[in-house]
Parts: sequence; structure tokens; C-alpha cells
Amino acid sequence: MRSPQLMVESWETHCIFLREHTSLEHPLTTDMKSAYELAMERLEKQSPTAKLTAAQKAEITELESLTKAKKAEQELFLKGEIEKAEAKGDYEACEQLNKQLKHELQKLDDDLERKKEKVRGKK
Repeated sequence: MRSPQLMVESWETHCIFLREHTSLEHPLTTDMKSAYELAMERLEKQSPTAKLTAAQKAEITELESLTKAKKAEQELFLKGEIEKAEAKGDYEACEQLNKQLKHELQKLDDDLERKKEKVRGKK
């Protein structure tokens, strides 16, 4: 077993070593970046993020709101039709209406993205 005096001397030696070999210019870990941060920096250099004006942001918000309303309208109508078909026992029509609903919602989403890209392109 080590004597207390040796343990203290060992600790002091360790502290002195750390003070001599670390400095403000080269801190141990404070300047290290994660892989995510490095990847984001490279991505930003390759294709900088476009800054939107307040008018562009407002226009995109309006487009999103209108699309959300249109999607809700389509869902209400087609789900009502699906329920009617289920009540009749026409499961083939139900399947067709579900496909139509999915297609209509995707079409609205695609249209929204096209319109948003158009707004982002304006300066």
C-alpha cells in the first residue's frame, strides 16, 4: 500500500503536468466538434441556406394553411364516401376510394412543394 505522502506527491505531480501541458490555445476538449457539426458545416459551404424575407415566410404560411384546408376537405368528402361503401358492403369501392384519397393528398402535397419552391425563388 502506498503511503499518504507518496499519494499526495503523485497528485501534485499530476496537477503540475496538466497545468504545463494544457493552455488556453489548446484546451483539451472544448474546441472539438461532433461529426454532425462538421457535416453541417460542410453542407452549409456546399449549398448555403437561403434566407427568406418576411413576405416570403408569410406567403409560405398562407400556402400551407390553404393546403391543409383542402386536404381536410378531401378527407371529409372521401371518408364519407368510404363509409357509405362500407355500409353497402362494397369493399372493392372502399379500396378504390382509399387509393383515391391517398393520391389526392399526395397531389396536394406535391403542389404545395412546387408553390413553396416558386416563392423561395423570388427575391
